[in-house]
Amino acid sequence: MTSDARVRPPEDDAAMLPDAAVAGNAAEQDDAALPGETSGRSRPSLPLVPVLATLLVLLLAAAAFLWFTRPELSAVRTGDYVEALQAARSGIVDLTSFDHLTLDDDIEQIRRVATGDLREESVAELDDNRQQLVDAEAIVNTEVVGAGVTRADGDAATVLMVIQATQESTASPQAQVVRYRIQVELTKENDRWVLSGISGR
Repeated sequence: MTSDARVRPPEDDAAMLPDAAVAGNAAEQDDAALPGETSGRSRPSLPLVPVLATLLVLLLAAAAFLWFTRPELSAVRTGDYVEALQAARSGIVDLTSFDHLTLDDDIEQIRRVATGDLREESVAELDDNRQQLVDAEAIVNTEVVGAGVTRADGDAATVLMVIQATQESTASPQAQVVRYRIQVELTKENDRWVLSGISGR
């Protein structure tokens, strides 16, 4: 005896699930990322410990570099800087300024602010040319344009200077202004800075 009933193939499993279950599975499939892909809602994360360790190494390296490349100690001692600079500025004015009317006083100033060969040569220069300076009514006024100490310790100092000398005499109707760049050497005698040498720069 044959039956007219036909065997129906099994329906798809999804069709047999409730609508809510199907929707949930679809959402899970959407959230799942395929291999090699990242989800649009995921946030990249850095490995914090290795990053901090790298930064620490860089900071230590920078500190070591700054330490080993630091400049050498200055050749200028702070305690001697001001005194040496003031002595150089006032001393060079006394040494290079003179007036034909006050030559004796000018020579005494040279003896007070200079020492050694510099003092002897400067005094001799004025003495030997005294008559010429008087006849020409010569006047020289010197001012310091700029000065800086390059070396200073308890016994000696070096100062670089720019000076301007204004020269007047009967030989020239107008005053002449000349600038010089010089290096001044100082030494300390009896706790006082005095000029010991001058050279052009």
